[in-house]
Amino acid sequence: MTDLATPQSTPVPLRRNWRFQSYWLGTTVGAIGTSMSLLAYLLLALSLTGSPLQAGLLAATQGATTVLLAIPAGALADRFSRRNLLLSSEALRTLATAAVLISVAAGGANITGLFAAAVALGVSGAIGMPVRRLALRSIVPPEQLRQALSQDEVRVNIAMLAGPPLAGVLFAVGPAQPFVVVLACYVASMGSACLTRLPATGHQPGPLKPTLLFKGATVGPRIVWNDPVLRAVTGLMALETFIFAALNLILINYFQQKGVDARTIGLALSGEAIGYLTGAALVTRLHRRFRPGMLLLGVVWLCLLGTATLLLPASPVRVFLLLFVVSLGKPALYVLIDVIVFQQVDDAVRGRVISGSFTVLAVGGPLGSAAAGLLLGHLTHPTAIGLLCLVLVIPLCTVTVSRKLRRADWPDQP
Repeated sequence: MTDLATPQSTPVPLRRNWRFQSYWLGTTVGAIGTSMSLLAYLLLALSLTGSPLQAGLLAATQGATTVLLAIPAGALADRFSRRNLLLSSEALRTLATAAVLISVAAGGANITGLFAAAVALGVSGAIGMPVRRLALRSIVPPEQLRQALSQDEVRVNIAMLAGPPLAGVLFAVGPAQPFVVVLACYVASMGSACLTRLPATGHQPGPLKPTLLFKGATVGPRIVWNDPVLRAVTGLMALETFIFAALNLILINYFQQKGVDARTIGLALSGEAIGYLTGAALVTRLHRRFRPGMLLLGVVWLCLLGTATLLLPASPVRVFLLLFVVSLGKPALYVLIDVIVFQQVDDAVRGRVISGSFTVLAVGGPLGSAAAGLLLGHLTHPTAIGLLCLVLVIPLCTVTVSRKLRRADWPDQP
């Protein structure tokens, strides 16, 4: 609304939008740190306790904290300075990582301290997630949003690609080494956040009431639920998140029992990131070539069939190739949800819509990690993977027969 004096101005090409590119670079470095920490915490927990259950609960703790606090954090993003919230999120995860690094370097690391750090990282993630997505919309014009979101998917994929193998290599050198790099990544990300200018909020003046933190929490899920295509996409993607979170822990435990070193484990799991990275470059082509329902069904069926192949003994190379293939179509689904849901609502409630919608998507992560820990305590690896396939196949078959889903067109097409 501040650009009414120059309505005919042509937006600067995204590649030359230095405000966006510098912010993107900072968030990419921070995402690499987060991706590294996910594997580093699992490896450290397993080395300290030898218990897949405790490692699974540790991974679930961080994700569950983020999910539980996502909606009130979204309300804070609608009410208070988004820049201050972003800096608070950055500072919290930096301090938590520094504390873990000190304890590991001093030889005093314990599982209790790791759980405390997981909670702190979960709080940081809940605060930072809606603010970072809102920041993206404030630094690019609306007509470039899809392109910016596609590049943002590249950020996530670069982090997923670089994080696991780097964490595995560094952990093989020493348990403190990955946390040194994670801390450096978070410091760099905080520096980028300090340079990011975000618009003021002030949509809800007056004293803060606890009910305001949850008011409108169902706006995002309602929008998704009322659209059959979005409902199917969100539900199946939440299940897919559950499957992959569980599968990661199962594969890590499987390879460790086979004597595979941490570096090779990290390289094997990086196949998912490379698949995402390749898929991000295919978003526009996939949107043009396939209807949304057919794209959804193709991606999820591929995921199911790929997971089922792990019922047979798996090598690191085969796991890498499998994760690569099943991840190719996912960025197209995430960009679709981001664009058509969040542009339909007013900025005054957008933080809650983002948090509410991504809560639905993210809830599968902590549940999957916890479920994997429980399954590994009682079942063999093939049996646990077989149960994961059953969890996905029933709802997938249900939506596959939906003619309305298969024939649906993209919302931005005539």
